[in-house]
Amino acid sequence: MRIPELSNAWVKGEDNVELRPITSLGNVDHTSEMRVLLKYVSPDEIPSSEDLFSGDSLKTYLDGLDEARYSLIAVGDIMLGGRGKKAIREHGRNYPFAAILPLLQRAPIVMGNLEGPLARTAQPEQRRYSYRVNPELASCLTSAGIRVVTLANNHLLDCGRAGVLETLQALALAGAKPLGAAANERAAHLPVIEEVGQLRIGLLGYYWNRRCAATADLPGSALDTPAVLESDIRALRKQVDRVVVTFHWGVPYERDPSPEDRAKARLAVDCGADAVVGHHPHIIQPFEIYRGCPIFYSVGNFAFGSGNSRAEGLLVAFRFENQKTTVHLYPVYVKNRDPRVTFQPKVLKGNTARRELSRLAGISSSSGRALKLDDTRGVLELPWPAEHHSERQRSSGA
Repeated sequence: MRIPELSNAWVKGEDNVELRPITSLGNVDHTSEMRVLLKYVSPDEIPSSEDLFSGDSLKTYLDGLDEARYSLIAVGDIMLGGRGKKAIREHGRNYPFAAILPLLQRAPIVMGNLEGPLARTAQPEQRRYSYRVNPELASCLTSAGIRVVTLANNHLLDCGRAGVLETLQALALAGAKPLGAAANERAAHLPVIEEVGQLRIGLLGYYWNRRCAATADLPGSALDTPAVLESDIRALRKQVDRVVVTFHWGVPYERDPSPEDRAKARLAVDCGADAVVGHHPHIIQPFEIYRGCPIFYSVGNFAFGSGNSRAEGLLVAFRFENQKTTVHLYPVYVKNRDPRVTFQPKVLKGNTARRELSRLAGISSSSGRALKLDDTRGVLELPWPAEHHSERQRSSGA
């Protein structure tokens, strides 16, 4: 088996590759970790070190673009507990997002899906995967610019209903806004509305499972029945210039979104959503352009505290303008068993980034033809559909 080249410290032989100590990782021999990773993925899925941005090189790249800031950045699943706790203890609270921080700082709104309650008193429930995260780590989210946190997911009740309340309190203390979950059903369906320049951007978040749903007097998530989706989105459309809806759905490690999820995403657009972002499968699923609006069925993982060797990640950056929406897609390397990651995601570049984006275009059917490759990222340029002009804009003459 050939282990892919990580740096100049890898020495190739006839039939295999011998890994000598990697100096950039502290003169530690990581052969065993890489061999474990290769039990789960093929060598072709592991990038060379030259295709991974460090925080400094990412900043240099972005500064060189000299572009306007994004309106909104959306990332996938975040879980700051599990195996990732050790790395955070060793390297500090800001460690998980350090290598990607220069990109997160390019938008006033960064939205991520937080899995694992931020709880100190509530205890984990007896489930196969049940997490509890130190509530003090809420501050590392806001330090990285992640100030809109979707909670509508399958881990919301890992510490019961009491854990939801602790999570809401921890986020409030850190200055983060929860989306898609709250202390009761009415509040769980409230949008987050942010001002970005001349635009008001409204966000909604949902999870389909009734097990986690809020009730009239119990905390939980927003349930996305068709009637509720239509009511929520149409009401928000009247208040804002752009609507973004996020869903936690799908089957882990399944590449194709289900017909039900496709129908739900299209319904959201029909009701007035300008973009849809999904997560939960831990891998990247196809995107779709429906009625001129982008739908990303799964952006995969972001900073997630488990081994998850098959995980993939995609950072989606939106720039909303008067007549168009520009979307930049940055593939992110999130395989934690690779010692170059270890619970700190890295933006991909070079041949690996182009390969991942070409694969995304290939699985996205006719919509994939709209994706252009711009060096290390994918680009979608989409005229903004006239039918999505809000009542707020029409009344102001915009």
